[in-house]
Amino acid sequence: MEQKPFFGKEAAENIYHCIRCGLCLPHCPVYREMREESAGPRGKVQISKRLYEGDLTLSEEIKDNYFSTCLLCGSCVANCPSGVNLLSLLQGVRWRGVQKFGTSWKNRLEFKMLSTHWMMSASVIMAEWARRYFGGEWIESKIHLGALSVDRIPPFSEKTFTEMVPEVAEPPKGNVKAKVLYFHGCATKYLNVGVGMAVVEVLTKMGVEVIIPKEQGCCGLPVFFSGERKTALSMIRNNLPLFARDDVDAVIIDCATCGSSLKNEYIHILKDLRELGEDVTADEIRAAELLSSKIQDVSLFIDSHRDWLPEIKPGGEKIRVTYHDPCHLAKAQGVRSQPRNILKSIPNVEYIEMNGADDCCGGGGSFQIDYPEISAKITKRKTDNIEATNAQFCATGCPGCMLTISNHVDPAIKVIHTVQILQQALKRSENSNG
Repeated sequence: MEQKPFFGKEAAENIYHCIRCGLCLPHCPVYREMREESAGPRGKVQISKRLYEGDLTLSEEIKDNYFSTCLLCGSCVANCPSGVNLLSLLQGVRWRGVQKFGTSWKNRLEFKMLSTHWMMSASVIMAEWARRYFGGEWIESKIHLGALSVDRIPPFSEKTFTEMVPEVAEPPKGNVKAKVLYFHGCATKYLNVGVGMAVVEVLTKMGVEVIIPKEQGCCGLPVFFSGERKTALSMIRNNLPLFARDDVDAVIIDCATCGSSLKNEYIHILKDLRELGEDVTADEIRAAELLSSKIQDVSLFIDSHRDWLPEIKPGGEKIRVTYHDPCHLAKAQGVRSQPRNILKSIPNVEYIEMNGADDCCGGGGSFQIDYPEISAKITKRKTDNIEATNAQFCATGCPGCMLTISNHVDPAIKVIHTVQILQQALKRSENSNG
């Protein structure tokens, strides 16, 4: 029986760009801990080549041991002199792995939940109910979810973010300088409601009208990176009509991973699926391209329009702040200086740059659950660097990074979204004015 191709043409060309120089290896957080060729990007590219050319047959061992041990941080992509995109190869192999070996019942349940609004909401309610009635500080301190301590995972919000805000948030003085759509993602909707409130508050104070579509769902990245492309396709098709609009100035994202998904991955996934014979239309690809052109991380948008911000007057207690670069923001979207510009512009912030600011935090979504020992070692490198700054706050732009870092760092250091620091400064300045 003829083997189906693992990759579309664009992804397959990546294989032959690799010159085996190994410059990717010192940047790969997993390779730095495991020191095995198959754990690094170069080894995975060469295995991909043998699978593509038919010299190697995909087995469960290859799928689980070689193509699952990756954080998907994109460090190899950002540092490859030949432009090899390992992430597109991993997606292809995982996809064929799902088709050949299926998906575990746990993953099927998880992906069904992420792709179905009512199931996601019901699961959150049940989880919080169980935690309230069967948990407790002592019990939770003994339970670990992979590398995460359950007692340091924040509780779900009593109300979701979309329940707490109107579908259209208008500037207080009615002078609209821009109109944007806001994709807030699952973490902000259910867990980090304060991040969403900060985004809306800051943007409206800048004179921006913020539209928050109620029917938006998960971006799909955790699903399609696992290989479940058909489930991911339904999630893409839910979000595209809501956000691929030409009548807005930008689509604002507060999550690095969601931003990378909508900006980079939607186009690649749709093109790849269409080339490999799946039912994807040219109109859908054009919609994904339009959406990609509109995506702006919230820190990028704010930094580009800092003159729209109300004046922040000096005063108040000085706070020491450092910044962690989320992989999917710095490496996948090139957003590095903008959040730092925002933090440095706040009068009462003393900004301290940490060593290895753009090193991966070790979370990688389910990676920290599936490979807790490797994840914990990578995370410790990050938390050591944060603690060495003696900062009171660690700002970042990814809810996933916030969860991982706050779970391991000294509890005296508050891990917070960059926009929340700005929100607090604006409030302090307003209060000082009476």
